[in-house]
Amino acid sequence: MKHLINVALLSFSTSFISAQLSESLQVREYTLSNGMTVWLNEDHSQPKIFGAVVVKAGAKDTPNTGIAHYFEHIMFKGTDKIGTIDYQSEKVLLDSIATRYDELALTTDPKERTRIQQEINEFSIQAAEYVIPNEFNRLISRYGGTRLNAGTSYDYTVYLNTFSPQYIAQWAELNSERLINPVFRMFQSELETVYEEKNMYRDAIGRDAMEKFMERFFQPHPYAYPIIGSTEHLKNPQLSEMKQFFDKYYVASNMGLILSGDFDTETTLPILEAAFSRIKKGEAPKREKVEIPSFEGEEKYTIRFPMPLVKIAGFAFRGVPANHPDQVALNIAIGLLNNSNGTGYLDKLMVDRKLMAAMTLNESFNDAGVLGVIAVPKLVFQTMGSAKEMIWNEINRIKTGDFSEEIFSSLKLEQKRKYVSLLEEINSRSEVMMTLFSQGKSWTEYLKEIEHIDSLTKDDVVAIANKYFVEDYLFVTKKTGKYPKDNLPKPNLQPIIPRHAEASSAYARELEKLPVKEITPRFLDFEKDVQKYPLSPLAKLYVSANPVNDIFTLEIAFRIGKTEQPALTQLAAYLPLLGTEKLSFDEFRGQLQTLGSTLSFEVVDNQFSIKISGFDANFNETLALVSSFIQAPKAEKKKYNQLLDEEKLLKKAFYKSTDNIAHALAEKVRTGKRSIYLNKLSLSDIKKMKGEDLIAIFKDIQKVECDLYYCGTLSVEEVANHIKEQIRLEDITVKSNAPVYRTKKEYSESQVYFCDVPDASQSIIYAYVLGEPLTDESSRNAARLFSGYFGGDMSSLMFQEIREFRSFAYRTSGSYAVLPLNLKNKPGEFSAMLSTQNDKTIDALTILDQLINEMPVKPDRLPAVKQSLINQFGTNYPTFRRIPGKIASLMNEGYTADPNETLIESLSQMTMQDIVRFYEENINGRPVVYMIVGNSRKIDMDKLVEFGNVIKVKKEDLYN
Repeated sequence: MKHLINVALLSFSTSFISAQLSESLQVREYTLSNGMTVWLNEDHSQPKIFGAVVVKAGAKDTPNTGIAHYFEHIMFKGTDKIGTIDYQSEKVLLDSIATRYDELALTTDPKERTRIQQEINEFSIQAAEYVIPNEFNRLISRYGGTRLNAGTSYDYTVYLNTFSPQYIAQWAELNSERLINPVFRMFQSELETVYEEKNMYRDAIGRDAMEKFMERFFQPHPYAYPIIGSTEHLKNPQLSEMKQFFDKYYVASNMGLILSGDFDTETTLPILEAAFSRIKKGEAPKREKVEIPSFEGEEKYTIRFPMPLVKIAGFAFRGVPANHPDQVALNIAIGLLNNSNGTGYLDKLMVDRKLMAAMTLNESFNDAGVLGVIAVPKLVFQTMGSAKEMIWNEINRIKTGDFSEEIFSSLKLEQKRKYVSLLEEINSRSEVMMTLFSQGKSWTEYLKEIEHIDSLTKDDVVAIANKYFVEDYLFVTKKTGKYPKDNLPKPNLQPIIPRHAEASSAYARELEKLPVKEITPRFLDFEKDVQKYPLSPLAKLYVSANPVNDIFTLEIAFRIGKTEQPALTQLAAYLPLLGTEKLSFDEFRGQLQTLGSTLSFEVVDNQFSIKISGFDANFNETLALVSSFIQAPKAEKKKYNQLLDEEKLLKKAFYKSTDNIAHALAEKVRTGKRSIYLNKLSLSDIKKMKGEDLIAIFKDIQKVECDLYYCGTLSVEEVANHIKEQIRLEDITVKSNAPVYRTKKEYSESQVYFCDVPDASQSIIYAYVLGEPLTDESSRNAARLFSGYFGGDMSSLMFQEIREFRSFAYRTSGSYAVLPLNLKNKPGEFSAMLSTQNDKTIDALTILDQLINEMPVKPDRLPAVKQSLINQFGTNYPTFRRIPGKIASLMNEGYTADPNETLIESLSQMTMQDIVRFYEENINGRPVVYMIVGNSRKIDMDKLVEFGNVIKVKKEDLYN
C-alpha cells in the first residue's frame, strides 16, 4: 500500500495487561494520500464498528457566532448528490437564499428584516420542491447505522455513529461524500431548530450561571463565549461565512478518521483510501495564541443562581491545557481532595458534616484549563468565611505534603485503574481516541501517561499543588436570582414541507450496487457466553471472562427495588458514608483504597445492587473486607442527618427544572400515587426515621433472592468458593416479587394536564395512551416496529413532521412500551414527548395530535424501519462486562434464548399492515392524555380545550 505513509503500530503494556498484548488495545495510525489521519483499532468482542470523523475546528474558531455549531447541523442535510432530485435547479434557489441571508445580516430595520425573511421563506418553499429530506440519515440507517450524531466543542467537531461491519464500504462512501460538497439546504427551518436547542439550554438549571463564569474566567479567549453562539448572531446568520468556515477548516490534514470495532485492518485500508482521499487537500490552519492573563490576588465575581437559602462558593484557578505534562500529577493532587472511595480531604468535610458539599473541578481545553473547588456551606448558620477557611486548610495540607505514602500509592493505583478501564470497551476507547486526536496527542503518549503514574513521587505532587493552587485566583460567589432570557419570538413563516420525502436520489441508487458481505448475526448464547453456578436455592452466580485486563467487577443484585421499598433510595445514599462496627469510615475506605478496590450501591425500580470492583489478585481480600461491611455497617446519626440536607437540596433543585417537573407530571398522570416522585420518602418521613432503621432494611433485603454477576480472570469455581466463604448465602430465604408492576391509570376521555412555570422558555409536552397487553412475541415485535416507524429516530414520523419540516421542536420521541415478558398480561402504553418554544405550543401539539389520531401510512419507509431495528440489535450487543447481567435479566423474564433471534426472523415477514393493525388495536380511537409544562402567558390557553378537558396542576403536588 504505497499510497499510505507514516504507518505506526502503537502498542501498550502495563502491569494490568498480559504480556501478550490484547488486540483490542492496539491502535494503528496511518496517513492517507491527501494528508488525512486515520486511527484504526480492531476489537471483535462485539458485532459493531464505531466510526467518527473529527475536525479540528470548534466554537473557538467562530467566537460567539455559533457558526461551527449550526454548520454541524447543516452537515446532515446532504450534498449536491445526497438529498436532492435535481441539484442544478435547486442551486439557483439556494444561491438566492444565501444572498438574502447576507442582506439580512446587514439590515436592522424591522420591516425590512421581515420582508427579507419572507423572501427567504418563499425561496425555501420553492427549493423544497427538489429536496429529499433526511436522505443522508436514512442511508446511514439503511446501511447498518445507529446512534447517528454529531457534537461541537470549543476545540473540535465530531461526526459519529455505530454501524454493522458488513457495511463498512457504504459507511466510508457516505461519510466521505458528506465532507466533499455539503449543501446548505433547508437552512431556515434548521436555524429554528437551533433556536429550540438554545431555549432548551436556557431552561437548564445553572446553565446561565456557567456561561457567565466561563465569560469571566476565560476573557479575552474565545472560550469565554457559548458554543451555541449569542442570540444576536443566531438572528443574523450568513451562509457565505459558513462556506468560508468550511473551506478553511474542513481540509484533509485538519481531520481525523477514527474506527474501532469488528473489522480487518488490511482489507479496510484500501476502502478508506478510496473514499476519504477524495476530500480536498489543504494545510491545517494556524491559529494565533490568545494569552489569558493571570489573576492578581483574589479577584471576586458574583453569579446569579435560582436557588434561595443555599450558599455556593467557587475557587477557580488557572489549570492546565490538554496534553500538558503536569496533568498526571495534578490528577493525583485532585484525588487527594476528591476520589471515588470518598477518602479525599474534601470528601471528609462532607462525610463529617463540616460542609454540605465540596468537590473539585478540573477541565482541560486545548488552549487552557480551569482548576476549581466548589463549596456549599451548611444550610443554617455556617458562614461563607468559615467554609472558605476549611477549603484552604485542606488545600494547604497537600501543598505542605501532609499525606501518607500509603494514601499516595493507593491514589496512583486508582488513577491507573481509571486509565485502563477506559480502554476496555469499543465506545469508551473510541471516545479516548477522538479526544486524543483532537488534542494533537498520540496514542503512544496516552499510554505513556499510564506508565508515568508509577514514576511520580510525593514531592512531584506537592510541587504541582504549589504551582496551581495559588493565591492568584477567581473567587466566585452566588446570589439568588436569574439572568434575563433572550426573546426569540415565533416567526410568521410558512412550514417548509418537501414533496419528495419518500424519494431516492440517483446517488442512493448507485450506492445500492456496492457489494455487501453476508455476516451471520451474533446472538447471546445462554449456555456458552456465561457460566452459571447455583450458590444456593435463591442465589445464582453468572460469570464471564475478562479478555483485556485483570480488573474484576462483582455485582450482588438483590431482586427488590425502590418500587417495592421506597426507603432503598436513602439506603443507597447512606451506606457510602459509613464504616463498620470494627472499622471507622476512614479505616474501612482506606483499606479498600489500598487494595485498589471500590464499593458502591445502586437502586432502580426492581433491584438493589452492591457493586464491587478491583484487581483479581486482591479479589478475596476485597470480598472479605466488603463482607465485613455488609454484615455489620455502623449507623451514625450525624451522617444520617446528611440525608436530610440532601433531600432539601433535591427538592429545591427539582422545582427549578422544567424537565423534572414535566417528567413528574407525566408520572402522576400515568401512575397516580405510584409516581416515582410521590412513592418516595418525604422530608418528613426521613426525619421520623433513624440510621438504624435503614440498616435494618439493609439486613432485610439481604434475605431476598439475588443474582451475582462476576467478570474477571478467575474461574467460576474460584469465584464461587470465595463467595461461599465470605457471603452469608444461608440467609437468602425470601423469594423475590420482582418485577413489581406499577398499575397505569385508565382514562375515559382525552384530557390536558397543564402545569404553569412562568419563567420557562420552552413547553415540554408528553402524550399518553393506555393500550392492550402484549401477550405474544408477534405483538411485542409489532410494537417495536411501530415505535421505530412513529418516533424512533431521525427518519420517524415525529422527527420529520414536527422537527424537520416545521421546526417546532429540538427533541422528539414516541414509542409503545414493551414490558418484561413476565408482565406480558399487563396493559401496554404509548407515550410521546417533545419540547418547543412556548409560543409554538399549540402548533406543535396540533401536529402531534394529528399524528396520534390520524397516523400517516407510508409503506416506503418500512424497509428503513426494519433495517434500523436490525442495526440496533447488532450494535446493542452487550460488552463482556455486561453479558452476565443481560443474560440473567432475560432469564428472570422467562426467556430461554436471546429474543432478538425471533425478532430478526419475524421482521422479514412483517408488512406495513402489521404496523397499521397494531396502531388500530392499541392507539387509534383511544383517549389521548396530554401533559404540558410551560409559561401560560405565552400559550393560547383557550385553544388547549380543543385537545381535551384542561386540568391545571400545581408543581408542588408532583413531588413528595
